[in-house]
Amino acid sequence: MRSVMPGIALLMAGCGTPAPPANMPARTWQHFVAHPADIEPMQKICREWAGSGGPAGSEPAVVTTNCRAAAFAKSQLQLSK
Repeated sequence: MRSVMPGIALLMAGCGTPAPPANMPARTWQHFVAHPADIEPMQKICREWAGSGGPAGSEPAVVTTNCRAAAFAKSQLQLSK
């Protein structure tokens, strides 16, 4: 019975969807304000990373940085309307 538990845990760990690639340039919130059309595609990537089921620390810094920058720029653009 003890040998079954690690096997089940390993199977459950692989159930998440694969994370999208992180080969992207780092962007600032100023970039997203200047290029608002880039916000939604970035937020789609952010949602894919959030739903990948991987450990929180496995998300590349460029994804974290870009997600925060896109969210901040979107809020700034909404405030300026």
